[in-house]
Order: sequence, then structure tokens, then C-alpha cells
Amino acid sequence: MSAVGHLGDSHDLSERAREYANTVIFGEQWPLTPADVDLSRVTFETSTRMKRQHGVCSYDGHGHSTIRLSETTYERAGFGAIKETIRHELVHAYQQQTPGVEPGHGESFTQWVDPLDLSGRCSSHYDTPPEDHKYRFYCTQGCGFIGGRHRWSKAVSRAIRGTLVCSDCDSALRVEGPDGVLEQVPEWRTDTPLEEYDLRYEFYCENCGLIGGRRQMCKTVRRVARGETICQDCGSWDITVRDETDTIVTPADF
Repeated sequence: MSAVGHLGDSHDLSERAREYANTVIFGEQWPLTPADVDLSRVTFETSTRMKRQHGVCSYDGHGHSTIRLSETTYERAGFGAIKETIRHELVHAYQQQTPGVEPGHGESFTQWVDPLDLSGRCSSHYDTPPEDHKYRFYCTQGCGFIGGRHRWSKAVSRAIRGTLVCSDCDSALRVEGPDGVLEQVPEWRTDTPLEEYDLRYEFYCENCGLIGGRRQMCKTVRRVARGETICQDCGSWDITVRDETDTIVTPADF
């Protein structure tokens, strides 16, 4: 029996992903079945540029899903890590193909976490090297590199201002950006209309940091909190809403 599903490129990872997805859907090890996911409506692709996430499942709005996987994760963590990512993204394909099921990582996703042996909303399959981050945090007292951000976020501002400290020793952090060490918040950040201190509700992508917000409760805030909004920069559904107290806003708060 030939594998079901389409290939969006000639990368060997795309072919291996399609084969494994067929094993998941048509095999007996996992509870996802052809009744849940129609693989004939799924395309498998490999991204050579994706570093902020292991995979993503996008939807064209006309019944077809594309599962795009990270070559970086494949090379650094192996196909074993990619297998979990494929199962994760197949759940999103199930959401996209099933009428009345909400997308994102709410109840329709969490019901599959244990049955599919998923780590949950996101997984860290390997240690990210400093050079993968646009903004890098270093402990000033010898703990070394402790993390970073792919783009500007509140955490970067806090690290520069000294209100974000090393989680191991509580020491101040040194922040390095594309042009070297940042001693103060750049003027272009203090003048931007997306300045976080002007927003009552802030939207944070797990990969990209602060990507937007609203000054008051509105339909957009509710959509983001329900997991119905995708990051326009990286395609991730992993977006959270935080209020002025830095508390995560959920649909239960409406």
C-alpha cells in the first residue's frame, strides 16, 4: 500500500514524516484513525529555516492542511523527536478537519496529550545555542548563557532595566543584541506604538515574544485567548494573552 498524503518538497524528512503519519493513522499503536484525520488532505513539507519551533500545521481554509517540520530539529534531536512533533501536528490537522472543533491547545487538543504520549503545548527536544537568538541573556556572575529571545519582548526590556535576573543566582543579566551589548532600551522601542506599557492585554507568541495587544477587552482578545489566532511571523498557534498584572487570560475569564 502506497503512503497516503502529499509531499510539498523532495526533502527526505518530508517523505519519512508522511510514512510515519501513515503508521500513526493506519496502525494500531495510536488512537488517531482515518475517521479523525484524512491524510489525503494533508501535505508534508520540510523547512530549512524554521528554528523557533519544531513543526507547524497550517490550514488553507478549504479543507487542506500542511504539516511543515523543522530540519534543524531533525538534525539536532533526531527523528525520534520529530515523531512526537508529527503526532502533535496531526492533532491540529484533526482540529482543522473536524467541524465544530476549536483550533489551538485547548480542550480539543489536551484530550490527545496522554493517548498520543505528547509533552503538551510545546516540547524542548534540544538545548538551543546562543546564536539561535537575536537577543541573548548572560549572567554577570558566571552562570553563562541562560536564555534568549528571537525578537524584542518585555523580557528583553526587563533584562536591560535590571528587573529580570538570573534564575540560578539572582544576579543581573547582560543582554547582547545584533550590534553588541545593550546598556539601555533603544529609542526605537520607547517610541513604538506597540510599547507594552500602553497595553492592558498583551499577546505573546511562544517563539516571537510580544506580537500585539489591545488597550481594552474586545473580540480580538477573546479570539486570541481561545487559541483562534495564528502568529503572522512564524505560523504558531502558541499565543497567550496576559493582562496588566502579567496573569494569563483564558476563556474562563470572560
